[in-house]
Amino acid sequence: MKNEFQTWTIAVALAALTACGDRTEQVNYLKDAPVVATRVMIDGEEMIELDPSLLKDTVIFPLSYFTEELEIIKLDERDEALTGAPYAYVSDHHIMTGMVNNIPFKLFDRKGKYIADVGNIGQGPGEYRFIYAAKIDESTQRIYMLPFFGKELLVYDFRGNICPPVPLVHEGIVAQFALRGDTVVILGSPQPNKFASCVWMQDLKGNLIHEFPTDRLDFDFRGVTVNSQQNTERIDFSFWIPKAQLDSLYEVNLEKGELIPRFTAHFKGEALKPHMYGEFPDHYVGEATGQWIQSKTDDGNIQRRIAGDLPTYYIVDKQTLRGAYFGIENDFLDGERLEMPLGLNYGYYMTCLEPNALSERIEKALRSDHLTEQMRKRLTEVQAGLTENDNNYLLYAKLKRR
Repeated sequence: MKNEFQTWTIAVALAALTACGDRTEQVNYLKDAPVVATRVMIDGEEMIELDPSLLKDTVIFPLSYFTEELEIIKLDERDEALTGAPYAYVSDHHIMTGMVNNIPFKLFDRKGKYIADVGNIGQGPGEYRFIYAAKIDESTQRIYMLPFFGKELLVYDFRGNICPPVPLVHEGIVAQFALRGDTVVILGSPQPNKFASCVWMQDLKGNLIHEFPTDRLDFDFRGVTVNSQQNTERIDFSFWIPKAQLDSLYEVNLEKGELIPRFTAHFKGEALKPHMYGEFPDHYVGEATGQWIQSKTDDGNIQRRIAGDLPTYYIVDKQTLRGAYFGIENDFLDGERLEMPLGLNYGYYMTCLEPNALSERIEKALRSDHLTEQMRKRLTEVQAGLTENDNNYLLYAKLKRR
């Protein structure tokens, strides 16, 4: 499908902006894109509906359009700090790398100094094997993890010690979650034969506060992937459903106590395939084609592979309703295309790289002429101190809130 679309070149614009030292703030990459969506009212609330047939060209965005400057953190190289995890979580003051093989989650400060292992891999109290979602909460100085089909939120302090868990009102679901003060909102896979609602708010002692009506979610939950990017102040909620059907990205509205549909793509006929939605601060995004199959590896990580056609991603401006197919290139580094442009979550772009992989990408970047002087200096500094025996490096950039 990608070959059928014209790719809009951005090299000249990038070069001009780089020379000025202000990367992409003033560029509207969708200025000439067509209006591809309309605003409709559903139960008194506005929803944006995309007509995928109106998507024409492909726009390649630089990562810097969506984020602040890229940070490169060398993680502590003490033996107890070593991790091969390809992903991490970032908060205002901490970094937590994911689990991989038999290596547990590890907590670092924002400078990469190792603090502690967070719990342990196993099947005992406070131990884990398969984690679906995790959060670092600076306000309570706690780390929360939700296992696959769990019955409780696992809780740890900032020394990695096990704390009393949070019992779940409903057990045995695959879920994301969002923390709001001393409450937690659970966003689960629909299971109509077990309980009426898959979205609820509860306190940290396990007491139900409110169940959100989820009668709109009428589908077979088996194989469903729950998605909540939480890149804005509101809590978004959507799915990847194996059986293709029309659905929406919802806002979990805490004031009204309802799920409010905010975005949908009206695929028609054979164009309707399994798909996924996401939300950036100023855009809705989605996967237009392709079928992702998700499974767990033996070490507990989530593995996603493509069956059939390669996915094609689209983006819609929330204000102008202009949109296009799109990709994202990491202009901070070597211009490499992000494999999953929807993969900006919890307000950050982030990835972990082994030293050899980072070294190769830095060498490629330094041969290009698109870097700012500040980024070229930073990459040169990292390259000078990089050895093949280093721990992983974390690369992250915070999403802009315009």
